[in-house]
Amino acid sequence: LPPRHLHSGLAELVKHGFILDEELVRLLEERAGDPTNLATEDLIARSTAIKARVVSDDEREAGARTLLNYGHTIGHGIEAAAGFSRYLHGEAVAIGMHAAGRIACEVGLLPAAALDRQQDLLLACGLPQRAEGVDREAVVGAMRSDKKVRAGAISWVLLERIGQAAVHRDIPDEAVEAALDAVLA
Repeated sequence: LPPRHLHSGLAELVKHGFILDEELVRLLEERAGDPTNLATEDLIARSTAIKARVVSDDEREAGARTLLNYGHTIGHGIEAAAGFSRYLHGEAVAIGMHAAGRIACEVGLLPAAALDRQQDLLLACGLPQRAEGVDREAVVGAMRSDKKVRAGAISWVLLERIGQAAVHRDIPDEAVEAALDAVLA
């Protein structure tokens, strides 16, 4: 794979670790620095097993499968606002993970040290943390029309600690605005 596509794919491994498998995060951190050391058969198999287990346990996305949307609310907004051509899916999700982590910190769910670990690992994977020049209003518009919106409120998948995420509603607009400021600057 071209390096950019390899890096984009690594976002999936990082996401699975942060939402459901702290040990996977530790293994990725041990090998960080060279993305080719991260895309190994054992780590890919572990990540794939996580996704397969979640999908088979929740075929209709009514429970745990929703956690696989971590980083996707803002990530999909960025993809749409950028015309689905500027960012690969994994790149947009990585930016969305950065934003979601900031939201979780802002509302007191996640310690700053955990956010720092996520950011360090995303950087080590060669993934972007900002979507510079992407129109904020277009991102917000895409977020509001996302499948995760219920009764006008966005359902956010947020980290509560490394290896554990949950769906949260009623996130203050100020926390979302601060996260958007950070990733769209």
